[in-house]
Amino acid sequence: MDLKTQQKHAETFASLHRTGDPLILFNAWDAGTAKAIAKASPAIATSSGAVASALGYADGENVPLDMVAGLVSRITATVPVPVSIDLEAGYGDTPEAAATSATKILRAGAVGINIEDGLSSGKRQLVSPEQHAAKIKAVRNAAQDFGVRLFINARTDPFLLKFGSPDECLNEAVRRAKVYAEAGADGIFVPGLIDLALIEKLVQLMPLPVNIMVTQGVPEIPDLTRVGVRRVSLGPWPMMAAMRVIGQAAAGLAASKQYGTFLQPTA
Repeated sequence: MDLKTQQKHAETFASLHRTGDPLILFNAWDAGTAKAIAKASPAIATSSGAVASALGYADGENVPLDMVAGLVSRITATVPVPVSIDLEAGYGDTPEAAATSATKILRAGAVGINIEDGLSSGKRQLVSPEQHAAKIKAVRNAAQDFGVRLFINARTDPFLLKFGSPDECLNEAVRRAKVYAEAGADGIFVPGLIDLALIEKLVQLMPLPVNIMVTQGVPEIPDLTRVGVRRVSLGPWPMMAAMRVIGQAAAGLAASKQYGTFLQPTA
């Protein structure tokens, strides 16, 4: 992808968080799923859990970064829409490591990343907001040097990691998000938050567009839209649903010895 096209994709992706309906991301895990999703979506985003599972790894920065970058290259070469990548915690505990990782992803054609504060040294734990902010600043500087306004979606994990009561988790998420906004983040991603009243309060307190991840108990999209959520991610659920269907189909074929339903031309 040439730099001018990538810059245009970055502008388009950012605008999807500001105007119109919320950006709904049916997360992909390879170039094939990205191509199918792009027929119905203005942008593509990956799920690290889905990518890891599809490649035979556990989630948590276990997929080699070069493999992730190669996947990004295949996706950006396949779809005509902006692509954002789940970069987990930046593939390293230092700002320098996060900046290097982001640069590799930019070279592969992506225009957005998620970067989370709930993973350190391979363990699920909240890092200090200052440590995560330093990563965000380093990534922002690296993207500026590259020449693309990378959309940095700062993920904060108090709800996922059960920091405390729901109100305590919300307060901690807000505290961290304000630090990340000051560091240069463009959006705030709070997985594990499912209570509509708390989601609405988060939106009201946030200086950044709010991203909610779908899971059991999350309000439906019209309700999220009403309270001001700007981005909704399906996360690993599409991959898990697809694998469930494939497993059921394989079991059905083994039992029936009938394969006629599979002999349909692809769209």
